[in-house]
Amino acid sequence: MTPQEFEFENRKHQLRQEASDKEVQRLRKVNRNQSHKITKLRKAMYFQMFFFVSLFLVFLLRGIIVFTGSSSNEDFKAYQLKYDDLQKVNSILEDSLKVYTSKLQSVVNQNLVERDENGLRFRVQIGAFKEINLRNYTTNLVAINQETYDSINQYTIGVFKDYQKARVFLEDIKKMGFNDSFIISTKNGRRIPIEKLTEEELYPNGKDSVSLKPL
Repeated sequence: MTPQEFEFENRKHQLRQEASDKEVQRLRKVNRNQSHKITKLRKAMYFQMFFFVSLFLVFLLRGIIVFTGSSSNEDFKAYQLKYDDLQKVNSILEDSLKVYTSKLQSVVNQNLVERDENGLRFRVQIGAFKEINLRNYTTNLVAINQETYDSINQYTIGVFKDYQKARVFLEDIKKMGFNDSFIISTKNGRRIPIEKLTEEELYPNGKDSVSLKPL
């Protein structure tokens, strides 16, 4: 082996030794950090154990936690009986509510039939006032109907099942001077915006079934 080769090998050995020393130092540092973390975790765990044991003892001394032995079973049975009774009462109330709801719906349906309000109906509204209320003259309002929506008394005239006929009637009403009149619609007795109705609902026989003048 030449002096140059010997020097080269010696240098390689020194570099390996330095690398090994550095790795050992790094591992020692990591080990110290891990040991420090483990120590902190142990302290935290001991603190939590001490805290919960202390809290348990405080609750026990204050009577918040009570060990009653066999009496706890009796209390549980008593609560179970009360729960069963409440379940029975709740079942009876639900059955009563179903019967009441059914009867109420029957009355509503009968009322709709008597008033001929089943399905779509169209009326011409000729006015709406907050200050004027003609409810005292109901028997005298033969041709004019008063209905209240959102605290506003609305007055309509005419009831139509056909939207096209209602439009023709609206033209005649405007000619009489009620220029702000417009058509309102109801479905099964409840107000519904006309724009929410489908074309089939408005024109069941087609748009051209009735000759109309432009509004």
